[in-house]
Amino acid sequence: MAKKESSVAPKERINVTFKPAIGDAQEEIEIPFKLMVLGDFTQRPDDRALEERKPVSIDKNTFNDVLEKQNLDLNISVPNRLQDEDPDSELAVNLQFKNMKDFDPANIVERVPELKKLMELRDALVALKGPLGNAPAFRKAIESVLADDESLDKVLKELGLSNAEKMLLKIRKEISNEF
Repeated sequence: MAKKESSVAPKERINVTFKPAIGDAQEEIEIPFKLMVLGDFTQRPDDRALEERKPVSIDKNTFNDVLEKQNLDLNISVPNRLQDEDPDSELAVNLQFKNMKDFDPANIVERVPELKKLMELRDALVALKGPLGNAPAFRKAIESVLADDESLDKVLKELGLSNAEKMLLKIRKEISNEF
């Protein structure tokens, strides 16, 4: 007896089973479920007539290529929570999405200069805290600099940092005091 070979569809795949109404046929036919989604996903005008537009086939292997060809970008202004001076100020954010990894928060931080600078400062503080954080004399000296606003301003000016970084340092100090 010959064994019938067939491909096994993955569990995620949806198949449609139907019974054709052709005469006395009782055979069930199974076909894959395919879906066409229509929409304006680029949010840009397209001068081509609807009849001239070709459907784009997307699957898990081609998703990043299709995303890159769409040239998606986002230009928005968000409330600037990094500065104390002007609570109504806004921060312009311009992001381009060429790959699914571009939606990752770490990648977004890398593409917003103000956030990138804060992350670099954070990484520098973490690196500094590691080997030098165990030396009690050094730790006390750093804590005294952070406690005094005048000396903190002087250090920040020497490092070329702004008030946003000062705010981050104060937050770090409060967190370290809790532990």
